[in-house]
Amino acid sequence: MYIKCTVVYDAHAHTLMQMQRKKYELKVYWVKRNRVRWDNNMQNIYLLLNSYVRCLMIDFSKAFDVVRHDVLGTKLAQLNLPPSVLQWIISFLNGRTQQVKHASSFSSFKPINMGIVQGSGLGPTLYIVMASELKPLSVINILSKFADDTTFLVPENTDIDISVEFEHFRNFWAKVNHMIMNLLKTKEIVFCRPSARSFLPSCLTGIERVVSAKLLVVTFCSN
Repeated sequence: MYIKCTVVYDAHAHTLMQMQRKKYELKVYWVKRNRVRWDNNMQNIYLLLNSYVRCLMIDFSKAFDVVRHDVLGTKLAQLNLPPSVLQWIISFLNGRTQQVKHASSFSSFKPINMGIVQGSGLGPTLYIVMASELKPLSVINILSKFADDTTFLVPENTDIDISVEFEHFRNFWAKVNHMIMNLLKTKEIVFCRPSARSFLPSCLTGIERVVSAKLLVVTFCSN
């Protein structure tokens, strides 16, 4: 669901204390009501309270192909699915083999112990289960997931910096789940007010900062 948030400031609230109180109340309201998901207006809402918002578009190398069946099976078992459904999914994943052909020669069949069948009806859902524990450390920072597309939004005024969150994703979650973050394809874009362009934060080490980026079928620009 989408929650519309209309910002109205009291015309008589000119003091710094009053303005800070209203900003705080708006932030608390937004976090509580809009935590479920975010849309294209999120950066605009955050820019009411911050000079800039950092957006990290994370890419995991061959995300569907490297999902380990044992790790996914453990997560599926924690969902309290009916035993017959759980066994059906495990049966769907297990017992698959692959063979390599070169010219007229064929290799022997080898078992496949990782990967989700792309193009299948179960594929995206199983990856969502796999990434279900990928969450930000701070409730202020927002993580949006659509299948294997992962987008992370961090405002200027946050209690946990984007660099800390990024290291948590890469050196904890990714390693525990045997996923590999592709640093060359992971991009950062900073949405900012015109007055803030001269004092933007330093780039994340090893991550390219861009002025525009495409997410699904939508192109986002920093301005």
